[in-house]
Amino acid sequence: MDRLRSPTDWLRPYMDRLRPYMGPLRELSTALGIPEQIGTAVFSILYSTGGRLLKVEDGAGKLRRTEERIRALLTDSEQRRFVDHDSVKLWLRELRATAFDVDALLDRLNTISRMATAEQSRKRRRPWPNVELGPRQRWELDGKIININERLDEIYKSRKRYRFQAGDGRRTAQPMQCPSFLEAAAHRDERPIGRTKEKEKIVRALISDSGMDLPVISIWGTAGIGKTALARLVYYDPEVENFFTKKIWVWLPDVCDVRRATKMIIEAVTEQKCEFLSLDILQQRLGEHLRKMRFLLVIDNLWAEGFQFWEFLKPSLIAGEKGSKVLITTQQETVTRMMSNILNINLKGLEVEECWQILKVHAFSGWSSNDHHDLELIGQSIAKNCRGSPLAAKSLGVLLSDTNGQREQWENILSEMQILEDGKNTNIILPSLQISYQHLPYHLKQCFAYCSILPLGVEFEKDELVRLWMADGLVKNNGRKRVEMEASRCFDELLRRSFFEPSHNFHNQKFRVPNLMLELARIVSKHESLTLNPDNSQVVDHPEWIRYATILCPEDGPLAFDKIHHYENLRLLKLCPMMKLPSDQVPSALFLKFTCLRALDLSYTELEVLADSVGCLIHLRYLSLRNTLIKTLPEAVCNLINLQTLDLRNCYWLMNLPEGMSRLVNLRHLCLHIDWDRVTAFRSMPSNIDKLQSLQTLCRFVVVTSDGGKCNFSELKNLRIRGELCILKLEAATNDGAKEANLSGKEYLHKLMLKWSDGACTNEQQLHIEESEKVIETLCPHTNLKHLRIDNYPGRNLPYWVEKLSSLESLEIVSCPRLTQFSVETLRSLTNFTIRQCSDLQVLPRGLCNLEALHCLEIDGAPNLLISAVDILPRNISRLAVSGCDALERWCLQEGAERVQQIPDKRIQFSN
Repeated sequence: MDRLRSPTDWLRPYMDRLRPYMGPLRELSTALGIPEQIGTAVFSILYSTGGRLLKVEDGAGKLRRTEERIRALLTDSEQRRFVDHDSVKLWLRELRATAFDVDALLDRLNTISRMATAEQSRKRRRPWPNVELGPRQRWELDGKIININERLDEIYKSRKRYRFQAGDGRRTAQPMQCPSFLEAAAHRDERPIGRTKEKEKIVRALISDSGMDLPVISIWGTAGIGKTALARLVYYDPEVENFFTKKIWVWLPDVCDVRRATKMIIEAVTEQKCEFLSLDILQQRLGEHLRKMRFLLVIDNLWAEGFQFWEFLKPSLIAGEKGSKVLITTQQETVTRMMSNILNINLKGLEVEECWQILKVHAFSGWSSNDHHDLELIGQSIAKNCRGSPLAAKSLGVLLSDTNGQREQWENILSEMQILEDGKNTNIILPSLQISYQHLPYHLKQCFAYCSILPLGVEFEKDELVRLWMADGLVKNNGRKRVEMEASRCFDELLRRSFFEPSHNFHNQKFRVPNLMLELARIVSKHESLTLNPDNSQVVDHPEWIRYATILCPEDGPLAFDKIHHYENLRLLKLCPMMKLPSDQVPSALFLKFTCLRALDLSYTELEVLADSVGCLIHLRYLSLRNTLIKTLPEAVCNLINLQTLDLRNCYWLMNLPEGMSRLVNLRHLCLHIDWDRVTAFRSMPSNIDKLQSLQTLCRFVVVTSDGGKCNFSELKNLRIRGELCILKLEAATNDGAKEANLSGKEYLHKLMLKWSDGACTNEQQLHIEESEKVIETLCPHTNLKHLRIDNYPGRNLPYWVEKLSSLESLEIVSCPRLTQFSVETLRSLTNFTIRQCSDLQVLPRGLCNLEALHCLEIDGAPNLLISAVDILPRNISRLAVSGCDALERWCLQEGAERVQQIPDKRIQFSN
């Protein structure tokens, strides 16, 4: 902190000069008729204030030590689990609010310190804003320190009154021995318990001929009762698997119109992204996709009570073959009456014995001993309090498994459940789930409570939530592991305990918070988290306590940002538009108002321009502009020295990044992913990107010529990037530059795309072709690579290293017109193989028929492909798509017809 003292030189000379004049000034005040005591007091206050301004850093240092004690006390209070005295609850909220304010103040000082250091160590054309503690900044900070100290004094007095002593919580909460996630999973029996009769009824109805155009079966019941679990049992039943040629699963958010539902069904059918188009066009496309297909469509979590929803959705679904059916799950009986026409299952709670069986499976998971008799009576009593909810039974079972069979802890959990049952709970399932929450470690409680920012039904990616936790400081780096690994472990633990559940998203694995769990998250964080919708304008009692705000955006009409102007202490602001939100509804003054923000999510809006004032958000760790119309970012973004995540995924209009990106020394994730089949306007990378030594995610890199004046290939050399990397414009690469990229040293890179520009294959020059072949040979990735795509490659041969990728699971060869043949004989891990627009390909790849792991084969646009063997398809292939390949199409129709008929999912588009 010493390096920050130089900015106080403006004040120290005045303090030194003022000291000799203190006596005469007192005499002057007396001569003016001001009482001596008042005059002395005024000048003493002035002098002491000046002294404090000189020592703002010292005051902050004391607060830093105080903050550590506050955190310890908050952790300790959480261990008590049940605090029912209103005044004590209020005291804890005040303490937590003060902890947030201390954290913001210390973070501001640390940030200014780092900015000042960076300013001294390099010369830049544009200095950091407010890089020194001038008079105004010191005066503001001094006022905040005084205010915080006064609040802490009052809190300390109250603590004595409530006799809240550190360590009490630890004495009331015994630590649990938690088995590892993988160990518990390995010992767990996941066979379905209960619901056998209901399942059989639904399966029989699905595989029977009802004589109707579109039979609909419904499962309805309260939240947490097991509707989705039952639908999943039916979905994966072998008889159902064999009866339908295509199974489709969509999970609809609570607010979902027919246009959005149709779009989601198309994406589930095609396993590709679909743009928001008019309802007529979407209906036409869905009908085309379902034609000549006997499908099962599961619509999970249907809330639409309006008659028009089903009337508009139904015509597209009738296009399927006879025997197609729809299965819905819903909490609304009105939805069931409106849609169901052959079977209606009103799902009730499980019997106590069935709850006990579920609880027992999870409670005794991973134990070495088989003697559980002394615990069974307690466990059965706990199961009785689950009120028939399989979600509660599973969650409590996992909690009990962490006790390692300690009878006292089982008894404590039963006692706590009975206390909650006697309380004022409107939802009969929540008390059992509250037990699972109360027994979480403090850091997991914080991570789960943070999930209250998610709207009901919204799916999210694991990495997305993990990076938000990091931005808020909920997960710390312990020095041995990357903070992402620690946060991932927290996520897996909450998933294990059923606070999260996986979704059926088609593209990437996504998750959601079960409705009852989300209700619980909102209860435990109701004083800090706020969800605003167009109909909610009421200001909470303590707006200064609100730290997290989610705005549910209307489909049309203005978005009233003035509803949140009361909440100046926000750490997170998230927009959740149902459709694209017009850019003029995102005011530039937003960034000047909420200067404490650590996470800002403006995703899925029509934002084209980001205001320069974003550079004032110096606390910001997470900025998401995903799927917006942004074209350029202001240079002011480079002032965000704390930024860890910059999410620019699916920003297809983005042309470049700011030149000063190298200043973002804490940047860990620069997310530039786009759909690999989409054209992008992105031109080049900023220079000196290799200085971002914390960078782990890059996603996209554009090669420029050596004299292009931008970031060149060599800057990839020392970057320890992970996950995905798409390298574009490889026609500008040289063999020497490719060596500098050091792809073979990036062992955590699992997905790679090597792409030449569209016109590269039209260049007939021999020198150009040979240079491309040298470059691709040199770009040898690490053998850990799992997904490889080669696009617009003008060479005649694939590189030697393709066959050495022993871990490769997916291979795509796209628009490589000069390729005539290649081998995949050694790729024993390959499960997905795609060949598209390879016009000169003459034979199928050598060794294809020996790939026993291969399940999906797609070949399109290879008219010269000849068939030289009778049995050319691997034995385990389950999906075959062929089009634009005359000879292969004839083979599928004639010699190979019997073999093709054995494939469950086949899509042969015959040319004639």
